[in-house]
Amino acid sequence: MENKKFYITTPIYYPSGKFHIGTAYCEVLTDCIKRYKTLRGYDTYMLTGLDEHGQKIQTVAEKRGLTPKAHVDEMAEKAIELWKLMDIDYNDFIRTTETRHINSVQKIVQKFLENGDIYKGKYTGWYCMPCENYFTEFQLVDGKCPDCGREVKKMEEDAYFFNMKKYEGWIKDFYKENPEFIVPVSRKNEIFKNFIEPRIRRFVYK
Repeated sequence: MENKKFYITTPIYYPSGKFHIGTAYCEVLTDCIKRYKTLRGYDTYMLTGLDEHGQKIQTVAEKRGLTPKAHVDEMAEKAIELWKLMDIDYNDFIRTTETRHINSVQKIVQKFLENGDIYKGKYTGWYCMPCENYFTEFQLVDGKCPDCGREVKKMEEDAYFFNMKKYEGWIKDFYKENPEFIVPVSRKNEIFKNFIEPRIRRFVYK
């Protein structure tokens, strides 16, 4: 085995509410995979953490009478205590409000801009606040969120778009030549359905 390094990450959890069984499931599953790979002789590295930005964070913090920063600081402490109680063997806990994260993102975005890989524009869509997600008109089910069934609100915001069209041919060729690069196959199909097929594509990039 030439390359024995193995990196794995949990979802970067959104701390707008209490952590729950689904959060624990992801953490335990990732921890188990890391431990298994370690026993197999891999040099393993596991990342976990919190995504501390968004309108929902602000709304929840205001309802609690806290600033968004005070709210996420409290949630981060609870997460770290919980993972310690569960004996989760992670290597790093990242918070998106940390300076190191902000600097890294700025560096990556600047590189993308220089390469013409992303561009700034406006995005208009139907927004579901509980799901923190935008949907197009044809994705709605009876005019409501297709995931949770709640009411949605039409909103417009400044956003950065990835110029997927620039790499479309390369992506298709790569997956054709490397059919096992993403498993299970359903995940590969999801990528094509949501980002590459023409019907969806017009909402993703110019």
